[in-house]
Amino acid sequence: MTTADVLAWARAGTVYGIWRTSAEEIDSAVFQANAEPVLLSWVRDLYGRGGWQPTELIRHLSRHGKSHVADLTRVVVAVERDVRVGPTAKDAGWLRQWEAARLPSKVAETGWMAAWAASHPDWLKLVYRFAMLLSGMPALEPLLVPPSGVRSSRRLASKQAPASTNPMLERVRALLAKAESTQYESEAIAFTAKAQELMTKHALDQAMLAGAGSGPAAPGVIRIPIDPPYLDAKALLLQVIAEHSRCQAVLHESVEMSSVIGFSTDLEVVELLFTSLLVQAHHALAAASVAAPPGSRTRSQSFRAAFLQGFISRIDARLAAVNSVAFDEAKAHSDTFLPVLRSRDEQISEFMEQRFSARSSSRVRGGFDALGYHHGQRAGDAAALLSGAIEA
Repeated sequence: MTTADVLAWARAGTVYGIWRTSAEEIDSAVFQANAEPVLLSWVRDLYGRGGWQPTELIRHLSRHGKSHVADLTRVVVAVERDVRVGPTAKDAGWLRQWEAARLPSKVAETGWMAAWAASHPDWLKLVYRFAMLLSGMPALEPLLVPPSGVRSSRRLASKQAPASTNPMLERVRALLAKAESTQYESEAIAFTAKAQELMTKHALDQAMLAGAGSGPAAPGVIRIPIDPPYLDAKALLLQVIAEHSRCQAVLHESVEMSSVIGFSTDLEVVELLFTSLLVQAHHALAAASVAAPPGSRTRSQSFRAAFLQGFISRIDARLAAVNSVAFDEAKAHSDTFLPVLRSRDEQISEFMEQRFSARSSSRVRGGFDALGYHHGQRAGDAAALLSGAIEA
């Protein structure tokens, strides 16, 4: 019996008590040393055939396992990073992922399992839990080139250069940060409205450039984590923002993430606006709870779920109004962008059919409360996206 065999039994779902008896028949030092290449191969396989990214992997195991399981995951991911060879070792996408994951700065290439186990008396149970969680993880769209020697089961989603250095996006970030931080509704309205106006006009400018033969040739994908509670309501907010930003969104409920499909700058502004509006919604919901009289139902599940639905309904209408004004202004100067936008919509729809054909729709859960919905609509009006002339 080998360590690899015992670890495979854990992934196959062997009952822990039976599994531990088999694992303890192997000397601890031998087990730990031989487990290192197995755990590394599991993570590489998730990168390749699974399509998972480091931050997603750590978040998933942190949410569904103990914090110490997430610590083990960070160690394995850090070792894989340090021993990585080939072009992906310096790939910008991987570098951003490793930086965002807050990994240990340097881990020994061998002996790291024993070093980690030394500070975790229940290390064997944590390894078992790590293996069990990895066995149930679904395959995702691959967004990064897999490590050398690791095969991917699917073609890489169209990769585009990040738009984070775009001056327009920097202005948008500044406006949304002000909208999130201000205590005055009128300022939040103006800042958020100007941000959406800038994003829509920039998208139209990009469409006209594409019509002239420049710009990205194919849509790409980003994944955005969405945390419970009210996962489906938050996912609906993202879907509304995506659709009004010339993108489409798909919720992966089992892993608490959504994929957004679109063109590079549109994808980045979707993420920016979603983050900002979600923060504003939480602020408004907290304010409604504080202002409510004792014994009110503002903390109930149905009130909060309905609040978010009311908020989303107003955001949906406001985004439509802003886009309508921007489109009318652009059309008055040129009709070039309309065929290009239609072409982009068709490309995104085709991409969706190829990659996300097995999708379905459902109602937002959580119950309904008329008062909560009304408060949510008022909050949506406070984040109203009307045309404004505020400069960043």
